[in-house]
Amino acid sequence: MQLPDLTRMKAQRFMRGGRFSFISSLSLRAKATLGVLLPLLLILSLFTAIEYTRYRAVLLSNLTLFATYSAEVVQDNLLHEMLNSDISGLKHLLNVISDREEFRAVFIMDPTGTVILSPYDRDVGRQLDNRAPECQPCHQLPPAERPDSVVVTDESGQQVFRSMSPIKNDPACAECHDQEARLLGLLLTDISMAPLSVPYANALRENLAWWLGSILVTVLVVNLMMSRFVLRRLERLASAIAGFGQGAQSPPLVDNQPDEIGQLASAFNTMANRIENRRQENELLSEQLQRQSALRGELLKRVITAQEDERKRVARELHDELGQTLGGLALRTEVMGRIMESDKSRARDQLDQIQTMISDTSAQMYDIILDLRPSILDDLGLVPALRSYTERLLQPTDLLFEFENHAFHGRLPSEIETALFRTFQEALSNVVRHADATRVGLSLSYQGGDFYGEVTDDGVGFDLESIQVNGSNSRGLGLLGMRERIEQCGGKLEIRSSPGNGSCIKIHIPLTEVNGG
Repeated sequence: MQLPDLTRMKAQRFMRGGRFSFISSLSLRAKATLGVLLPLLLILSLFTAIEYTRYRAVLLSNLTLFATYSAEVVQDNLLHEMLNSDISGLKHLLNVISDREEFRAVFIMDPTGTVILSPYDRDVGRQLDNRAPECQPCHQLPPAERPDSVVVTDESGQQVFRSMSPIKNDPACAECHDQEARLLGLLLTDISMAPLSVPYANALRENLAWWLGSILVTVLVVNLMMSRFVLRRLERLASAIAGFGQGAQSPPLVDNQPDEIGQLASAFNTMANRIENRRQENELLSEQLQRQSALRGELLKRVITAQEDERKRVARELHDELGQTLGGLALRTEVMGRIMESDKSRARDQLDQIQTMISDTSAQMYDIILDLRPSILDDLGLVPALRSYTERLLQPTDLLFEFENHAFHGRLPSEIETALFRTFQEALSNVVRHADATRVGLSLSYQGGDFYGEVTDDGVGFDLESIQVNGSNSRGLGLLGMRERIEQCGGKLEIRSSPGNGSCIKIHIPLTEVNGG
């Protein structure tokens, strides 16, 4: 028993899912048409049912009046003919009534249900059984609730309006009938519903035709209006969204109406503009990132090359300068040892020359050490190291140098001091080599936990955009190296320059702790 139930449940879920999937697969136009058509059909069907019920009630009311009137006529004539003992006249009356097309049957029955009078005596003596199907609509009810008329289906299968009018025992009938009997009989008339149903059916068909035409016209007008004011606009919006989702750059939607679709189109245009702006920004950032990556690769190559060149220079200076000087010292020392006893004056001259050579060699060694890394930076800090370096760098030039130190006397972390020293070293070296300036200034300050530095000159300046950073442009790579050093310390380097207006390099490094500051 469980398997059929389970199968039936699956089938019901499948049918429900099939209906939902069918509806969901319809186009927006079809869904809008169904949204108009189905409620319209429901409303018209409801109106049709109400109209049918009302029309049927009117029809039955008219039939009841007609049957009641016919019964009264028959009863009056029956009473007249019975009082006159004219049975033939009564039969003639029944024959005339039955000749009318709408009358299916006219019976006069006694209280036992036996037909005593009928048109042309066709059913006289017939015993009507109240258990027959056509009698059950009344006889299945209690006697007090039985109606005087009802619509039933007769033996031929046709619907008839059956009216039952009791024939009461009046005082005028006492001569022939028992005075104790309340009823003398029953007048039964069956009026065919066909002649009355045909006009009703025709009217119903006409109404249905009008309603169907109204539905078609309504659906057509609604489709035209919705297509004009809703569907076309939504289709344009859907097409723009689909194209935008595939990467196509569609023109802005032109929809100036203030309704929800117009607001949606405006929101789509705003979103598309923002996404396009963001895409352009991303492309620009991607280009900048690729350029920065290429610059960093070139900078790394130049750094490696510079390291090798510096090693070659140091090796060459050690070989050419210090090596020859030390060889000369060894030779002069040997000569001095030979003549020390025989020619003291000459030995004294040799000793003086040796001292001079030793002093020059020490100076050369000091210069090499300073070029590699000044020991004063490690011993005393950034400010003394910069003072010493600028004096050595600018002494052979005619540049006027101004050094300003605003409340900065402490020490910074070693890596920050090294980065700042190399940055200022590169900036001052660029001024000497490229700026053609007459004045250069260096400023240091410590404010609110941050370090600020600035190098300015009144030289020829340069155009930042025109500097092509490549393997043959050391100035551009020098600027990039300066920026890289400061950014590695969490700071920011800003370069301001224009042709003919000098240049200014500003450095800002946030510091959380300064030793001795």
